[in-house]
Amino acid sequence: MKEMIATGKTLEEIRERWSREWGCDPEALQIETIEKPGVFSRLYKVKVILPDSDKQNFPQEDTQEEDTRVLWDQVKYTIYPGSQVQSIVPYPHAGKLFMLGNEIGYEMPVNKGDTFEFYPLVQQGGLSWGISVEPDGSKAVARVRHARAGKFVLANSLPNYSQFVLEQHVSFDASPEPDELPTEANLLKEINDKGIVYGIKSNLWADFMAVDGEREIVIAEATLPIPTVQPQLIDYVGEPVFQNEESNEEKIDYFACKIVLCQKDDILARKIPGKEGVPGTNIFGKATQVDKIKDFMITMKKNVYLTENMEVKASCSGTPVRVNKNTYLVENAFIQNKDVDLSTGSIDFPGDVFIGGNVADGLYIHSSGTVKVQGSVSGADIKAETGLAVRNNIIASKILVGEKHVSRSEFIKTMQEVSEGLALCVHQIEQLQGVSANTSVGQLFKVILEKNFQQLPKKVEELERLLNSQERGFVSPELDQAIRSVKHFMIGLGPLQLKDTLYLKNALKIVGFFMATKGLAASASVLCDVSYVQNSEISCAGDFFCHKGVYNSILKIEGCMKIHGVCRGGEISCSGDVYIWELGGSNISATTIKASKDSHINIEFCHANIKIFIGKELIKIDEPAQKVDIFRDKGNLQVGKLRWDGSTR
Repeated sequence: MKEMIATGKTLEEIRERWSREWGCDPEALQIETIEKPGVFSRLYKVKVILPDSDKQNFPQEDTQEEDTRVLWDQVKYTIYPGSQVQSIVPYPHAGKLFMLGNEIGYEMPVNKGDTFEFYPLVQQGGLSWGISVEPDGSKAVARVRHARAGKFVLANSLPNYSQFVLEQHVSFDASPEPDELPTEANLLKEINDKGIVYGIKSNLWADFMAVDGEREIVIAEATLPIPTVQPQLIDYVGEPVFQNEESNEEKIDYFACKIVLCQKDDILARKIPGKEGVPGTNIFGKATQVDKIKDFMITMKKNVYLTENMEVKASCSGTPVRVNKNTYLVENAFIQNKDVDLSTGSIDFPGDVFIGGNVADGLYIHSSGTVKVQGSVSGADIKAETGLAVRNNIIASKILVGEKHVSRSEFIKTMQEVSEGLALCVHQIEQLQGVSANTSVGQLFKVILEKNFQQLPKKVEELERLLNSQERGFVSPELDQAIRSVKHFMIGLGPLQLKDTLYLKNALKIVGFFMATKGLAASASVLCDVSYVQNSEISCAGDFFCHKGVYNSILKIEGCMKIHGVCRGGEISCSGDVYIWELGGSNISATTIKASKDSHINIEFCHANIKIFIGKELIKIDEPAQKVDIFRDKGNLQVGKLRWDGSTR
């Protein structure tokens, strides 16, 4: 089998030529296309294959190989390709290749009997350059042109390859350089004339002489300066309130600021220190100056501090303010001079909250500080840890002031009620044990609970719920275990599992110790100051003050309470003293007051149908009265009042 890489203008031309070359039928040849004519070549490049079987069926021509011969006539080389040469590739860099007077610029197929003429390039030799200098003196570059003296020669003995590549058989025969070439001294003088004295490269002349053709060579390079890195302030707050350095905190318009809330230790800004630059030197020997460093100081106002890493951090939660370019503070308040509605959303803020308008239905305000509302609150939820002031009405809302203290106080009260009921229950069990010796303690416990203490299991469940919400450290592990043990014996089949009242007595002992040490729940120093309340629920850990009236609402007050208006309908629970201008007044809505056993209650005008609980003692007001004064003197409850006809005051 024969194979050959061939080129031609058409596939038919290639097939005909190689069928003649190999003495076979054109149809016996297999043609595999490698490249089609394109931008860089107008010829087909194919692989021609002749199977052995086909080759034997045709008469063979004389297969004696002829070598490639070359003749030199002092001007050109005449090339006679050998019998195995199928194509020839020119080498324009070394000279020009012709066939029949036409120059060949790309690979060409060779037919039997073709001859080629190669005119080698002869170089007289020469060296020249042009030096260009950057205007800023940063670099000088020479464009070097160096032609070596000599000529290209073709080898006398050439292999009989199928592809004759001229480049592989041409070499350069160098001759001595002309005497008139520039010297190294000429180069150094030109460099000096251009004023280049710094950063000159070494071995320049050797680099010039090594150039074969044309190339750029760097003559000299400046030492570039290291620029100064100016200190930067990375801000996380926003644009400064004042553009100049002089500012007055009292003139800050917080309502015009973009409110961005931050937590304690949040990063408000960061200073990246600068770095002095290093001067450079240009190729003329002159220093290249750098900018001087421009440092700045960060000014700390209230509620911010600067760390060792130059970070401005908030020392409390609040609203960060960038007073001017480099001055920061944190205002521990959320200030909104408009309504809290769907356009603003609800507010959850760890500091004080000041609202200049109303609080709309369905929204809430949760604050760990004081909440002040200039307008009304309607259908909203407000939690204020240290105080609340509402200038106008509170309608159908839920208010909680001093949540932590309220929860703790409710926990202590519920635990006191459970303790008293459980102690009485244990006492009744022990009494029945004397007359029912054959009945187990569990059975007695279950019967007594179902008959006399039906609400006690629910109270215990409520106590456990309140237990889970207490702060860590307030409740001891022993008390936690005692409460959960009491619940276990009271719920479901728990009463029947009780073997001895000793378990309940131990739990009561732990509860008693807690009540003696931490059970005195003094009211918190917070104030709920409102104008008018209707159909709402208010819980306050401190004092409650109402300017106009309370209607059909539930009030749970841990401190003292003053209502300078009408209190009608609903239920009031108060641990401190109570003052009400007018109580009751509707035969439909009953009004109930529950006060601690040591509370002092003063009512200027009291309508009928009023229930007042002082501790566990009940006082009913069945007819109108005025100047009602209820207090305890030496442990005895005293009630003073005057008759009143119930007429308009």
